[in-house]
Amino acid sequence: MSTRPFEHLRDRFVTIVALGDSNTEQNHWTMGGLCWAGMLPMGLYNVFPKGKCVINSGISGDSVEFGLKRLERDGCRFDPDIVIVSYGSNDCFKVAPETFRTQLVEMVARLRAHRDPVIVLRTPLPLMNMMTGTETDQLQLGDTVHTVDLVAFARVVVEVAERENTLVVDHYAKWKRSMESSCRQDLIRLMGNPQHPNHLGHRRLYHELAPLFGAETFFYHEWQRILFETGEF
Repeated sequence: MSTRPFEHLRDRFVTIVALGDSNTEQNHWTMGGLCWAGMLPMGLYNVFPKGKCVINSGISGDSVEFGLKRLERDGCRFDPDIVIVSYGSNDCFKVAPETFRTQLVEMVARLRAHRDPVIVLRTPLPLMNMMTGTETDQLQLGDTVHTVDLVAFARVVVEVAERENTLVVDHYAKWKRSMESSCRQDLIRLMGNPQHPNHLGHRRLYHELAPLFGAETFFYHEWQRILFETGEF
C-alpha cells in the first residue's frame, strides 16, 4: 500500500497520537506484551527516519462521547501529525449508530480544525464466542446480558472515513472473514475475553495497521537472534 498520505512527514520528527478505548490502551489484556500502539515505534523506524513519538491516549471504557471531552488534553495539545482514532466497542452499549456517527464526525472536524493531522480511523472488532471462535452479538456484563450490533458501528466508521476522506483500517471485516474460515477456533488464542485481544491479538492488529504506513509488518526483538542457527538476520 502506498505511503503517500505520509510522504510530507518523512523529513520531520513525527508525533502520533493513538486515541481510543481499552483495545488501544496498554493494559493487562496484553499479559505483559505490547499493544498495537506499542509496536508502532519499532515498525516505523524506516518510515519516519527523522524520528517519531507515539503517544498512547487510550483509556479503558472510553467512547467517542468521552473522547471528545478529553480531546484537547489527550490529543490536540500534543500537536499531532497523525491521529489514530479507535472507537465503537463501548459506544455500541451506550448510543445508537447514528449518534455515534455524529460524534465521530465531530471528532474528525475538531482534529482538523486544530492542526489538520492525517487521521486514521479503525473499526472495532467483532465480539467473539470464546468456545467456537465465531462472532456473537451477546456479551454478559455482571448479571446482565447485552445484545449489540457491532457490524452497524463498524459500518459507520467505514462510511465516515469515506465521507470525510480519512484513512481507515477495517479490522471488523478482516476478523469476520477469519471467523468464517477454517481457522476460526484458533482465533480464540488471540483473545483474553470476547472483547479484548491478548498480546497475540494485538500483534495481529498491528499487522493489519502497518501496511497503511508502509511499516515493517514483521520485526525481530534483539533476543530472537539466539533462535536462529547462524545467530544472524
